[in-house]
Amino acid sequence: MLKKFFTIVLALVFFACKGPVPEPQPQGPSQDPSGEVSPDPSGLEGSEDPQSEDPSAEPESVDPDYIAPTDTVREKPMVMWIDASANFRRFEKQSDIKATLKKARKAGFNGIVVGVKPGMGTALYESEFLKPCTTLAGYTINRDWDYLEFILREAKALGMRVEASASVMVMGEEEGHTGAIFEDPYFAELECVEWLPSGLHKISENPDNFAAINPCHPNTIAYLKRMITEMFSNPKYAALDGFCLDYCRYMNANSDFSDYSRKCFEQYIGQEVENWPSDIYYYTSPDKAAGDYTPGKLYNQWMEWRASVIKHCVQEAREALKAVRPDADLSVWAAAWYPLPATGQNWGSTKYTSVDNMWWATKNYHNTGYAADLDYFQLGAYYNKVSGFGSADTIEYAISNSRNILKGDCPLWGTFSVANSSFKVTTATKLCLTKTEGCMVFDLVHIGIYQYWDKIKAGVDEAWAELGVNSPLKVKQFPKEESNP
Repeated sequence: MLKKFFTIVLALVFFACKGPVPEPQPQGPSQDPSGEVSPDPSGLEGSEDPQSEDPSAEPESVDPDYIAPTDTVREKPMVMWIDASANFRRFEKQSDIKATLKKARKAGFNGIVVGVKPGMGTALYESEFLKPCTTLAGYTINRDWDYLEFILREAKALGMRVEASASVMVMGEEEGHTGAIFEDPYFAELECVEWLPSGLHKISENPDNFAAINPCHPNTIAYLKRMITEMFSNPKYAALDGFCLDYCRYMNANSDFSDYSRKCFEQYIGQEVENWPSDIYYYTSPDKAAGDYTPGKLYNQWMEWRASVIKHCVQEAREALKAVRPDADLSVWAAAWYPLPATGQNWGSTKYTSVDNMWWATKNYHNTGYAADLDYFQLGAYYNKVSGFGSADTIEYAISNSRNILKGDCPLWGTFSVANSSFKVTTATKLCLTKTEGCMVFDLVHIGIYQYWDKIKAGVDEAWAELGVNSPLKVKQFPKEESNP
């Protein structure tokens, strides 16, 4: 198509200038020595009327890197998740980070999601109110350099997209009682309370759960917005592409039953709860398991209220992000096995009213959907099976089903875990890239353990070939004055 276009243009120049027509050269994306496609420029500038040109003027040269907009098929985000805790020791040295990012780029990744606030409630970025993350799982690293800044600059030098993520509601580890919820009075006041067969208990007393904070408390919202604001207003992180809310949820169906949550719920339903908390649910015996309860008369309203709380968290996070960086993306990672009433995560569209037919839902539950508040949604299809529609536990089924739930309110990314040695990585990579708007692979540590690099690259290559990709993903860069550390 391009060759034909330039032949016509040159023919017009011939009749206007009465001169020899230069031999047209085939056009297309140029390749640098590394084999990567050069970014396309903004456009081709030419004369508006060839007949009015100066006959003595030379024909304008054509940029060899030019790709006509109608012919451009850009890469989609192909992203590797870097969990803060799992890769803490792996990324101890700058040389380790450099080598890993280069390896990821070679394997076809054009982006990363980097965890900057692990479950301890500490920071792997420059924070004024969260303590620096120096110890995880008993291992200590004292860096004299900024973890997020270094990763960001190295990834941007490779032309990669970079998104920061945070385990939003997790602020400590039960083992050893370490983390912000145990060490900082601000977060200690926000600790969730669980309603269990043995009564009401702080969530940190339960060894099966993370030490989580109450999503409905205004101080939780204040911390979340402050974290986002200080990160995205810092010039050192100006090239960040987005922020991902991870663990933006209740930990389970048993929380939060604090006095503050009771007051908020009563305000929401417009009446006092006569029997707290048994009007929500109750146990017929103290020997029952935590999840083996009987719903009370207010159970469905409780489920709706909790989902509205999480939607509010997402909306407040979006407001904070867009206030300082309107061009940055907000996303949420959540499990694909929708609906998720136990965690209060209604990642669907408000137009998806079928969820109201669930036995635990109300006729207004669909209004708690937050898909429209996202720039894209990361669907956690962490299944062992990749293809097929014969059952609901395949990645392919999850992608198709989620389209119906999202109702087009936001773009969809397919994500999967490679935490076993027999996973069909190539097939999953190609499926997510061809059937959704992006792909995320969890996690770097598993890719390394099972040496999935080449299989991921094969899936990327197959996807780009099928889609006809001929241009790299556009990613944010540092402002020119910030280009040198």
